[in-house]
Amino acid sequence: MGRNRKRTKQVGNGEGSLYYSDTLSCWVFQYYDTNGKRQTMKQKKKESTKDFKARVTKVKNSLNNGTYISKSSETVVSLAKHYIKLKYEDGTTSARSYGRELSTLKQLEKTCYNFCYLPIQQVTIKHIEDAKKELKIYSNSVIDKIWQMLHKTFKIACSPSRKILLYNIMEDINLKKPISSTPSKKVKPLTKNECRRLTHILDNEERNHKYRNLLKLHLIAGSRIGETLARSENDFDEENNTFNIWNTLTQDDKYHVIWSEHTKTYNKLSGVDEGQRFLPLDNPIFAEIADIVKEEKAKKVKSINNVHNVLFWDYKNDTFISPKEINSWLYRLEAKYHILDKDDGENLTTHRIRHYAITHWSELGIPKRVIQYLAGHVEGSTITDEVYIETSFDFVKNTLCKIS
Repeated sequence: MGRNRKRTKQVGNGEGSLYYSDTLSCWVFQYYDTNGKRQTMKQKKKESTKDFKARVTKVKNSLNNGTYISKSSETVVSLAKHYIKLKYEDGTTSARSYGRELSTLKQLEKTCYNFCYLPIQQVTIKHIEDAKKELKIYSNSVIDKIWQMLHKTFKIACSPSRKILLYNIMEDINLKKPISSTPSKKVKPLTKNECRRLTHILDNEERNHKYRNLLKLHLIAGSRIGETLARSENDFDEENNTFNIWNTLTQDDKYHVIWSEHTKTYNKLSGVDEGQRFLPLDNPIFAEIADIVKEEKAKKVKSINNVHNVLFWDYKNDTFISPKEINSWLYRLEAKYHILDKDDGENLTTHRIRHYAITHWSELGIPKRVIQYLAGHVEGSTITDEVYIETSFDFVKNTLCKIS
């Protein structure tokens, strides 16, 4: 035993010190982890010297081959929050996207409360399986966002710069993303009859309303409502008879409406904005836009804050018009005129109007590649077919009649 009680020489070159402590009456191994922090391993009670030295060898080997994992107090929430903040500070996400990701994180905290504040090194597949019951209450789109955030967070924990985990349990083949127990609700486009009624009301009873031209432009252009609200008289090229859609109004992290220099599909990393497009006003589909722009130009009032020269401006409050205001007006129009064919729980919204325009283009026989350009979708994206285009029964019947 006397030999065992002597302090050993340092183990290898920078591999730490292994010695017997008379004070603690046990063997001790001291070393520096991958973060440069000094760590101490002590022989456990009833643990043989042989077993302790085997543990020491295991730690040394893991340090040498890069599989060593330092103990960490980082949680899913702390890692996700840091990642979201870092992307925003680096400028790779907009203020609006930053706000949306923080909202997703809050939903993650609400549904994954059983493990999201545990040290991530303690989280097991069972923890995630147990959280599925809470996740399934939400829609599939929300589940997708939470699941993606979990996957990203565990991936960060496994990254070389972090080395908190060796294995991403989100990639386990036995772990499946849950399916919502709430039926998916697809946004329905307006029917042709509903669009006719809305157009008639805008051209007659509501012809002089301050939002009339705005909504007509939105209906004809099929643009996103933020893009419609960001349009300027400068976007109308009278010489070439085109109308440029190149940017949008968006929201900051406090949900205030702000100006953006790009469309929704702008890629910050590549610097390419596939949402920018020109509408040909010599085509009958878009011809009325020229008259709308000229009419709004004639009505414009000088405003100190309207520095972007937008066509549609809230002159009373001297600020941008918000999408919420337009949807509120549509709600009042529906209550007054009963534009929709039936009360199926769907409201009259700007998004349904955009869906109608894109579906209408498809029924006219316009090639999908052209539709994606006109809609500001990324070329080749599946969202055009899967989300926006819905074939009506009347269109099916009329098409079959032409064939027979």
